[in-house]
Amino acid sequence: MRKTPFDAAVVGRGPVGAAAALALARAGLRTALVGARPKAPRPRTGDDWDSRIYALSPGSRTLLETLKAWGAMDEDRIAPVYDMRVRNAARGDELHLSAYEAGIETLAWIVEHREIARALEGALGFSEVQAFEGTASRVTVEDTAATVRLDSGDALRARLVVGADGSDSMVRASMGFVTRETPYGQQGVVANFRCERSHLDCAWQWFRDDGILAVLPLPPGLGDTGERFWRFSIVWSAPNAHAESLLALEPAALAGRVREAVHDRFGALEPLTPARAFALRLITVDPIADERIALVGDAAHVVHPLAGHGMNLGFGDVADLARVLAEREPERDPGDPLLLRRYVRARAEPVTAMRLTTDGLFRLFYRSPPPVVALRDIGWRFVQNSRWLKRQLIAQAVR
Repeated sequence: MRKTPFDAAVVGRGPVGAAAALALARAGLRTALVGARPKAPRPRTGDDWDSRIYALSPGSRTLLETLKAWGAMDEDRIAPVYDMRVRNAARGDELHLSAYEAGIETLAWIVEHREIARALEGALGFSEVQAFEGTASRVTVEDTAATVRLDSGDALRARLVVGADGSDSMVRASMGFVTRETPYGQQGVVANFRCERSHLDCAWQWFRDDGILAVLPLPPGLGDTGERFWRFSIVWSAPNAHAESLLALEPAALAGRVREAVHDRFGALEPLTPARAFALRLITVDPIADERIALVGDAAHVVHPLAGHGMNLGFGDVADLARVLAEREPERDPGDPLLLRRYVRARAEPVTAMRLTTDGLFRLFYRSPPPVVALRDIGWRFVQNSRWLKRQLIAQAVR
């Protein structure tokens, strides 16, 4: 065991954990990162795309630029989103959110999970973060430090432990954080396609009776004869039975089902990746920090993926935690519960707003009783006709 404790030890080496370690080191803390090193990405062909796709907000881009990770990503594998069109399948009308009308450059950028992870791993190699390979198995808290124990039998001490170890967080469970978990009874079916017609650098969502189908733009490509083609990624949040039926389809049949669901908006579709699925659930943790422990990312909260902002919430956690620690009084211990309450307060409004928005939309559009449907449609038209409300929605989304 290291006798002199670190200022902070981050548990979890995914993108949010790597970003947390880098941000805390930049804030002047002696930082350790615990977790298995991600596998080196395999060589990629032009149509080899990760099915884990994120819509990164301007706020997330700013954080990654600060950490010297954004510029390390392959710009040919990043797609900007200038517009978002949300279609109410029951009524056939559309809500249009535009970066131009909101006076901003871009609503979001679509980036693959492995591209984010690769860039952050590269940044770690040039940082003062000390990495420990292996899996953390337990966390205990004493008066002056916390101890992180690894499966290997090794242990390290830190004045603050940051749990960035995902939705089934060991840190959260080990420390007994109050957690509420609600299954949605849905799965998110993800896959990538080549398409015949342009997506117009626009993200699309169809609220359907059989779930919510999101289409996220990927960068275009050139065919063997020089012709231009387009690509996109889907997240179909569907009830479990329907999700299983989608997963059982042959890739070409799934492409046909998606083409039908989007009313042939993109023409002929060609599958690029096999379909995968993940269970959807709502996880609420209150509070997200206590003495010597702070949670970030999916360890702190999990929301419905219909807005594609789970990663953005995690990067927002990292930015606010690093700011709170950088601005602390010189004599203040990084694990001081009074200090960590500042972090809890900073994250309360954005996390609650995103949770209420995503959970509320899910409940409004999924099997709502007729009186609620009528009220929903009135509210839908009201938002459609209000530039101010649309700007507020965009302002919340681009944090």
